[in-house]
Amino acid sequence: MSIGNNILLVDDHPMVATAIKMVLAKSTLVNEVQAVGSQKEALQFLKSNNVALAILDIELEDSDGFSLYKRAVSSGFTGKVLFLSAKQDKHIIRTAAKLGAQGFVNKAESLEDISSAVEMILRGYTFFPQEHLIASEKDIDELLTERELAVMNYLLQGLSNKDIGEKLFISNKTVSTYKAKIFEKLEVDSIISLAKLVKDRAVF
Repeated sequence: MSIGNNILLVDDHPMVATAIKMVLAKSTLVNEVQAVGSQKEALQFLKSNNVALAILDIELEDSDGFSLYKRAVSSGFTGKVLFLSAKQDKHIIRTAAKLGAQGFVNKAESLEDISSAVEMILRGYTFFPQEHLIASEKDIDELLTERELAVMNYLLQGLSNKDIGEKLFISNKTVSTYKAKIFEKLEVDSIISLAKLVKDRAVF
């Protein structure tokens, strides 16, 4: 394969891979699409070929797309990546973005949507579900209520649920409910990741 918009598609479902190859072949931005069905084949191919974009299924039999991408990067891959998944889980999308991916598409979307994502990425843009972009662009104080912000502030100070409850005159159970809502809205799963997010957004 020559240097250019050559694509590596990694999907262990032959029918899906064939359909994606057919629709991408119509794009003037795509030179060639090579499809493989496993992490082993993908890594071997990347060693000896120049790939502008890797389209990786997150659910593979011998691995997962995230692990494959990490291994590919550690082996010298510098191309762009688009993740595919049958699941539209916000945590999966967030992980894809954190890894530096240029896009994510749910397999339930049309082949035309996948083709559009590929073309946008090849043109230098990113392609993520709109709801992910909206959440990531909003400031934390827009996403949380005044009471949730107060609870978050105390959590970041290291206070226990009991201490927070006493300060805000609410029960431990109510504090736990607020905490769960904060984690859900901000898409974090621990106080550590919450603190990092707040630091990155420079809220306080």
